[in-house]
This record gives sequence, structure tokens and C-alpha cells, in this order.
Amino acid sequence: MQRLSDGPVYQIQTMWRTMLRLHRSCVAPYSLFNLPRQNLTSLRGACPQAIVSNGAAHFSSSVFGENDKGKRPLRIALCGAGTVGGGVCEIMLSRGAVLESMGYWIEIKKILVKDIAKERDFDAPAGVQYVTDLNEILNDDEVDCVVEMIGGVTTAKDIVFGAIQKGKHVVTANKALVAAHMSEIDALLEDQPQVRFGFEASVCGGIPIIHGLQRTFASDSINRIAGVFNGTTNFILSKMELEGKQYHDVLTEAQALGFAEADPTADVGGYDARSKLCILARLALGVQLDESKVSLQGMEMITADDFIYAKKLNCSIKLLGVVEASEGKVTCAAVSPMLVPQENTIAKVHGATNIVEILSSSLQRSFLIGEGAGRLPTANSIMADLTQISACDMPKMPFLLRQDLEVCDDFDGQFYIRIRVKDELGIIRKAGELCEKHGISVHAIYQEPWKDPTNMPFVLTTETTAHSNVEALCADLDQEPFTVVKTFHMPFLAQ
Repeated sequence: MQRLSDGPVYQIQTMWRTMLRLHRSCVAPYSLFNLPRQNLTSLRGACPQAIVSNGAAHFSSSVFGENDKGKRPLRIALCGAGTVGGGVCEIMLSRGAVLESMGYWIEIKKILVKDIAKERDFDAPAGVQYVTDLNEILNDDEVDCVVEMIGGVTTAKDIVFGAIQKGKHVVTANKALVAAHMSEIDALLEDQPQVRFGFEASVCGGIPIIHGLQRTFASDSINRIAGVFNGTTNFILSKMELEGKQYHDVLTEAQALGFAEADPTADVGGYDARSKLCILARLALGVQLDESKVSLQGMEMITADDFIYAKKLNCSIKLLGVVEASEGKVTCAAVSPMLVPQENTIAKVHGATNIVEILSSSLQRSFLIGEGAGRLPTANSIMADLTQISACDMPKMPFLLRQDLEVCDDFDGQFYIRIRVKDELGIIRKAGELCEKHGISVHAIYQEPWKDPTNMPFVLTTETTAHSNVEALCADLDQEPFTVVKTFHMPFLAQ
């Protein structure tokens, strides 16, 4: 994570974070300090929850209301044995001994699959039992934690809700489920105070953004979160920017490489990013956004011409999610292609990489960057949740206390408006009249030398105005006889 300075505010923030962690977990895994076995054994007197196994200190979670099974590993059941489930098994086989030496004692007991006979592309740890009936997991008193990795919001909901109701911890990578049912999950956890809920893998793959917001920023006041939350879109837009290719050509390439689905709508339409934005908004601001009301615009209309103009404006183009609050209001909640000034770190992140920018009172401007998807990055985030549950270090309530902030249904900004027209007299005059009609002040007009007089792009940039004004302007421009393609607009990311 990058930060502007290591000044006194940051040092105070770091000390506060350490005290918060110690308060929550009482003690860290002692094997981190390489204490000799006799010192570990002596911990039993000072901390009766400590359990010594193979030279490492493990902690009974009963005092913290986490794992009432006592002196044994955290036993988990995986629901799903696909790409991510295989990654979890790989990490357990390669790193399980290391994790146990650090005090994280985890074992996979069962794996829920549709077909036991199906050949898998991974090996499961010894002793794992494959099952096809969810009840064999939910009714097994020896399963402490259920890991949901099947996706969707139907069967996955039955798994997650059923596990919590049975008093089992839950870890999930399912952003759609979490975004849609945060309030219900809150209520279930209030009825099961011993249960912990982990969802690090639901947002930005391997980036520790959830744990960061729950811990590092818990004592800070966040004003804005903005970022690239979808690696597929960043891969496509990076290729368009760096290689000058058109959208559909790069999309086809991304599909061939496995970066994009056969139906890429969830990614390129911004739906995936919107779900993730809603989760981050609750964690950062305590606001429960209505996902269906978050301003949404996909990237399907972006062309190579837009990157030519973006370069003139010293900007890159990214599909971003942004949520911002000020004076007790959510002033912006949107997913859209945006022009990002080149001096912002977000503009420099290319490929299938995610980046999250956090603006806050204490830490000011911070960035978290990393792999946003994939077998091992996502599996690693699941393991991060499991280690926290194992070490009794998972927050009791996963989401920030809900705040009833007013959510504005509009947002202000500077905008880029690209119009494609057939050449005739009076186009700029008419565009100016329509801008005046909608209360929009034009900042600048750009036009590259045209190649085809029947289909020429030109661009207006605006002074600060409301998004609704720009939408109304674009609707009017589309009715003009000189407009040959639907008018495209996007905001600039404010600095």
C-alpha cells in the first residue's frame, strides 16, 4: 500500500491499529516470535486458551465465541471444487505446515461436489471426504467453517445462510451474494454471535482490501473509494490504449485468452464492479446502497478515437467504481468509464490488474494494487479469512455499523462528451445552444482531422455540472440530424 508520507498522523494510526488488533484477539500467534517450547507451554497459565501443538501455540476460540470445539484444528468444508476450490487445496498442501507453525491450524474435512466421480485438476489433502449432499456438511458437528465457492445467489444463499444458522463460520468469494444480502447477513450474525463471516475473496481477488478496511482504516474516516475492480475491463482498455486497437477486436482476444467470458456482459457492462462497489461502500462509509440505483454505464461504446482524445487531455480511460461522501451525504455512487489524469496512479495500472484508491482523513491517499482474479489469488484471499478465524482474529461484525446517509441520485463533475456526426454547417453552434439549454458550460472543443466526412468524431469537455444535465444534453444531441451514432459521455475522475 502506498502512502504520501510516514508522518506523525500515520504513526499514531499504526499504533492505534496495533492496539485494536491486540484488543480484538488478546494475543497473536506466538510462533511468530519463535518462542521455545517451554515458553509456549508456560502460556497455559497466563492464557488458558493457548494450546501447544508441534511447538506452535494455538488458541481455543471459545472465549472469543469463535470455535467452541476446543483443542483441535479449525475443520472446514469446501462447497465447490472448481478453479478456486482447487486453489485452496493446493495452498493447503503446499503451505499447511507453514501455517500451522505460525499458529494457524486448519484442516479440510469435506468437499461438496455435484459428481464425486468427476476427474479433478488438483489433489485434495489426505483424509478429505467428497460429498454431494449439503446436509452432510450442515449437520456435521465436526465442521466448524463452511467455504462457499459455487457462485450465484440461489444455492449459494442456502449454503451461506444455512451454515450461519447452524452456528458455523462462513467464508465466501461470492460478491453478488454479499452485495445483495448484507442486511440479512447482519441479522443472522446478530442471532449467532459466535459465528464469524469472511468475504475477502469477494472483492478484487487477491488484494487484501476487505481486511484493510476492517483493520487499517477502522480508526480512520474515509471520504472516497475509487478503483478498477474488474481485471477483464482493465485488460481490454489497456490493450486499446497501448496498442490502438478497437474494442471488439480486443474483447475477442480477451475471450480467447480466458480473460473474458463468452458472455462478457457482467464485466464490460459494469455489473460485477457495481456489486463490489456496494460492498466497499458499506465497509468504508457504513452506507447500504441500493445496487439497482447506483449509476451504471458500461464500456461497450468506447472506441480507439476516445484514447486519441484522452491522450490529448493527458488522461487514461478506466472503468471505475466510485463512492464518495461529504457532509453526511453520499455525493457520488457510480460505475462508469472515466478519464483518469496520468498523474494518478490508477492511470498507470495496466493488464488484468485491480487497484483501489482510498481517500481518508488520517492516511490521506492510499493505494492497494494486485491481481483481481484467478485461481491462486482468490484462493489466497479465502485462506486469509480462514487463518484469521483460526487465530480468533476475525471481527465479530464484518460490516461497518450502518449509517443512514442520504444518497444523492445525481453527481457533479467535469465530463467528456464525444459526438459522431456527418459534416455540415452549424454543428458546433447547435451543440453550444443545447449546452446552454441544459446549463452546461463548455470547457474546450477538440476535433482531429477527419477521415470520413459522413462519420466524424468531435469532443466537448465541460466545466463542473450535474450528470443528469449531461445525460439530457446527449439525449438532445442524438435527435439532431447531423448525429450518426449515439453520443457517448464519461466523467473525469476528480483529483
